[in-house]
Amino acid sequence: MIGERGRAHVGLLFAMVAFGLMSPLSKDIINQSLTGLQLATLRISGAAVLLWCAAPFAPRQRVPRRDMMLMAVAGLLGVVIAQGGFIVGVELTSPINSAIEVTSQPIFAMLMAALIMHEHITVKTSAGILLGFAGACLLIMSNAPQAGHAADYRGDLIILGSQLGFAVYLTVFPSVIRRYHVLVFNKWMFTFAAIAILPVTIHEMLSLDIQTITSQVFLEIAFIIVVCTFVNFIIVTNAQRVLAPTTVSTYNYLQPLIASIASIGMGLATLRWQHLASTLLIFTGVWLVINSNSHHRIRK
Repeated sequence: MIGERGRAHVGLLFAMVAFGLMSPLSKDIINQSLTGLQLATLRISGAAVLLWCAAPFAPRQRVPRRDMMLMAVAGLLGVVIAQGGFIVGVELTSPINSAIEVTSQPIFAMLMAALIMHEHITVKTSAGILLGFAGACLLIMSNAPQAGHAADYRGDLIILGSQLGFAVYLTVFPSVIRRYHVLVFNKWMFTFAAIAILPVTIHEMLSLDIQTITSQVFLEIAFIIVVCTFVNFIIVTNAQRVLAPTTVSTYNYLQPLIASIASIGMGLATLRWQHLASTLLIFTGVWLVINSNSHHRIRK
């Protein structure tokens, strides 16, 4: 039988396949019925409801005010900015662009480890960071129409910002996560996230026309809420208990492959040379980062 770390790796493998489907599914939903803000609100508030429904299966744990405040900040960074921002960015850019940009997350995680945990950045790490950002910049500049969907640089920048937010979340909160059951932590984190996003998006939600949502779109929304959010955050939170932030981020490399295959299969995008070149630059940069001496020190 595999141990706790082995289960974390297997869980992350499943989670990243589901996350890889987020870009094309979100784009399809937005193209047919919802706005990015509406989908983000449904995703966050829907997951919060599911977590409250699952809460009775978790042990009763008292959360001090200080940790409650930390969970609120985690909800802002890891859910509102990272997850909500991702969907809003997908609305403005192409599915392949968004999938490739999420591979910048390990680079951001490494930077946050250096800034927050005071880890030394080696020459190898610096070279990886420069190559990764070069790939992201190439992707942003290649904002040409793809299969009828224009890739807007604003969407690219929003998604990069969401990845930075999630990298900070992965780096700062593992110690808090280890103190609580996975359902307890996520319940409060998503509750605070829902409280934060609903006042901003209430006008969008009131304008939502339920009659425009087809059965296919309903199933896609359900998959995003249940699998890509509720299940995946339980998996990622468990992984954060035993794996380093950069290790968790490393699994993002699967997302471009999954999203690209799904996007092309759904007719949402076509593969262009800029995607291949930027992917090569980002993957090379991330490979250098995770193989640097400073990465090995973070894992200890």
